[in-house]
Amino acid sequence: MSTPLRLAAAWVREHPLRIALTSLATAAAAAMVIWVVSGYDAMLGSFDKYSDLALGRYPLSVAPIQHFSQQAPGAIPSHAEKHVPVEVLAGLRSDPAVAAADPMWALREKVTPHVPEGGEVIPWRRLPDARLLATDAPAPPFDLVAGRWIDPARADIMEAAMSVAAARGMGLDVGGEVVIGSGEKSRRLLVVGLVDTPGVDGWSATVAGSQLLTPSVGGVFVPTALAESLTGRKAEISFIGVSLREDADLTKFRYAWSPRLAALSTPSQFQEAHDIEEALDESASADNVRMQARMATVVSMLAALFIIFSTLNMGVGERVRQLAILRAVALTRSQVGVIVLIEGLLLGTIGFVAGCAVGKVLMTLAVESAPDLFEEGAVVGRNSILLAAACSYGGALLASLWPAVRAMRVRPVDAMAPPVAAVERGISWQPVMAGLLLLAVYPVLAHGIDHDDGRPFVFFMLAGLASLAAGFLLLAPAIVRLVDRFGGPVVARVLMVPRELLASRLSGNLGRTVSTAFAMTVGLGLYTGIQVWGHTMLSGFLPGAWAPDALVGFRPGGIPFEDAEKVASFPGVEKSLPVIVEQPRLKEDLTHSAERATVVRQDNVVMVGIDPARAFGGDDPLIPFEWVAGDRDEAIRLMGESRACLVPDHFLREARLQVGDSFELVPPESPETPVRYTIAGAVKMPGWHWQTKPTGMRTRTHRSAALVFADLTRVAEDFRFQAASHAWIDYDESSTNADALAAAARDLLASSLGREVVIGEARNDEPYVQVHTIADIRALVHGHATAWLWVLSRLPLVILIITAVGVLNALLASVRSSRWETGILRAVGITRGTIVRLVLAEGLLIGLVACAVSLAFGIMAGWCGAGISRHVSFFGGMTQALVIPWGPVLAGLGIVLLLSSLAALWPAVFLGRAKPLDLLQQGRGSF
Repeated sequence: MSTPLRLAAAWVREHPLRIALTSLATAAAAAMVIWVVSGYDAMLGSFDKYSDLALGRYPLSVAPIQHFSQQAPGAIPSHAEKHVPVEVLAGLRSDPAVAAADPMWALREKVTPHVPEGGEVIPWRRLPDARLLATDAPAPPFDLVAGRWIDPARADIMEAAMSVAAARGMGLDVGGEVVIGSGEKSRRLLVVGLVDTPGVDGWSATVAGSQLLTPSVGGVFVPTALAESLTGRKAEISFIGVSLREDADLTKFRYAWSPRLAALSTPSQFQEAHDIEEALDESASADNVRMQARMATVVSMLAALFIIFSTLNMGVGERVRQLAILRAVALTRSQVGVIVLIEGLLLGTIGFVAGCAVGKVLMTLAVESAPDLFEEGAVVGRNSILLAAACSYGGALLASLWPAVRAMRVRPVDAMAPPVAAVERGISWQPVMAGLLLLAVYPVLAHGIDHDDGRPFVFFMLAGLASLAAGFLLLAPAIVRLVDRFGGPVVARVLMVPRELLASRLSGNLGRTVSTAFAMTVGLGLYTGIQVWGHTMLSGFLPGAWAPDALVGFRPGGIPFEDAEKVASFPGVEKSLPVIVEQPRLKEDLTHSAERATVVRQDNVVMVGIDPARAFGGDDPLIPFEWVAGDRDEAIRLMGESRACLVPDHFLREARLQVGDSFELVPPESPETPVRYTIAGAVKMPGWHWQTKPTGMRTRTHRSAALVFADLTRVAEDFRFQAASHAWIDYDESSTNADALAAAARDLLASSLGREVVIGEARNDEPYVQVHTIADIRALVHGHATAWLWVLSRLPLVILIITAVGVLNALLASVRSSRWETGILRAVGITRGTIVRLVLAEGLLIGLVACAVSLAFGIMAGWCGAGISRHVSFFGGMTQALVIPWGPVLAGLGIVLLLSSLAALWPAVFLGRAKPLDLLQQGRGSF
């Protein structure tokens, strides 16, 4: 073993620059893993701290057994809500081991601060998510920071306690007032105390924490009887806080009660701190961060793999004669292979050690510069070390396998005449056909099969990506030859080098070119895939051509219908229709939101009442829908004559309905009398989510399954509307603008109500108007989406910069191996400038290969990823069209060409400055 080790060390000493560059790239990949995974470890640390505090003064709580998970903010669908049977409370209170059993009712009602005269109105986007928690507990579940606790015996007094976080977010303190509900049913409550409720950090973690049934979910605490009065509903038990007597055995108590809880009509269970931590660790939110950590590890390992592979493969190619002599005089095949394996592991070790050190320094600097982001002091823990080791050593080991096999296949006779790699002018069609077959696997899995919720989508995604990668790997030699054949002459003309010198420059070193180009494809392909996936997903959320130019909102009570018709006479308005908007609950869970809630699988719809003939009929309708199912004229007739409606096409798919089927809605103001609507047609409605979100059309809760249109008269009758809530308009931008429309709407509403009206957010329930143009909504959606896509794209871009080292290594090897040939060229009159441009051209061609592979891989991966996301993502389910964002994609391709050119600059200058005699002295057959 010592002989292979010494020979490997000798090779390292012979190529210090190559080893340094490869180790630097591997270290950077390992450091990135440390960074990402340490953030995941920090989140787990915050889970640990939060779980210890979440129950407050209760060591136990009793909560229903839940099988529901949600990956984005919003109310849990009502069909997924479960409650503890009331008989449990009496049983617990009669148990001699129980000191206290306090039932709590967690519910979602609109909570806003009461703004005094002259006070600042807080925009709804900045208001904290303060849930109402009704309880008759005689003491607060957490420490009281200020004021006093609510008096459960005085439910007739409008008083509440608030969490410190909710009160701070609303700008309130003890003595301030908070408004529960909206409209005529809203009530003002005096804040009498502030409670130090714990919170869990991070957007994704907050989603998981809000689904746990513990006292920590409370933002506003009120007596149970007062909550019943405020909501008009009978109280239910979301969970029970349980305290035991000092002499009680908690373990014995749990074991005695657990079978009884499991046998209830709604099976329930105990929760302790460790149960809460386990639930958080297993939540979809934790899964998301865990997947990010694993993806960072896989991507970094691939980067390290291709960089180390390129280095080792080049080393074997350059040492054929050395290895042949060693085989002839001393070493066995296995010893030659072990030399290469040791070299690979040595590169992995250097990268791992340096990466851990750099990662530790980066995390220390991050904690010092941004302590708010790392409240627990992000630590380089076991997970990050293990995954960094997997990145470095896994990449090194995999990268060593093929070069080791190549080295073992060297024969002693090769010392006399090393085999010359003959350039194949043609394309081998067997690998091409196999590659094309592999490329077809992911599209079939993503778009060609009708899936249900039970399918292993993560496996499909991984299998699809693996098949894509394998397919493009098989196609890579053909792509290299095509770039050589068609791209070479173009690059030669642009850089003014003889075409003959550049011919087959890549194909002559096929293995080196493929490994180097694929190293860059790891970053660029992932970046392109993220951009295509993101913009394809965005196509379902960006308001389409169906949406009118603007929506005018008359809040909160609306405007009489006859006055709403006057909007059509505003200067510049071409078409206008009054509408009413309500958000009723589906009587049946048609979308199966209780099993898995998504952005289109919810328990309610947004119902819009509008004149169907004027909105959808004629040659120039206000809302020019693209019809998917049903006949337009027949649907308009049915809507005018009966409770018929239009739905978006995805609603038919998610609810498993078709035109002619009907469903029941529960009016919020009269839940005892549901109304039935029949589907008269289905239309494409991209972007309806964001059409309804900022405009206030979601009047009851955060999420909705569909935007449904029906006749205005029937909607007003069914949902008890006396006035129009909005007006939808088309206008001439050359004649008016949003500000002028808002001023005209303000004057109209003020004249109608006979009182002052403001534009924008108003204090409390005072009247105001809002104008939302479709252009502003599209800009808002596009801005949010591109910002998130940029966040996701940072990892692949960093990887892309790291893998540029592979191009530098490849070009240094090319320069090293072609010094004698370059000396001949210089001797016969080729200038230094031509030599420099020749190396630059080779770097550009390698970049072009990486661009071609990355573009094709990224488009297919993004398109198929969007198809899989329909089934696994919270934001999936919308009808989407493939979108290639050429701006960001071309920018990524430009970055690759720039990096490959910069990587070629140093070798080009080094070779150009060498003297012809020095180059010729290397000898054609030199080691």
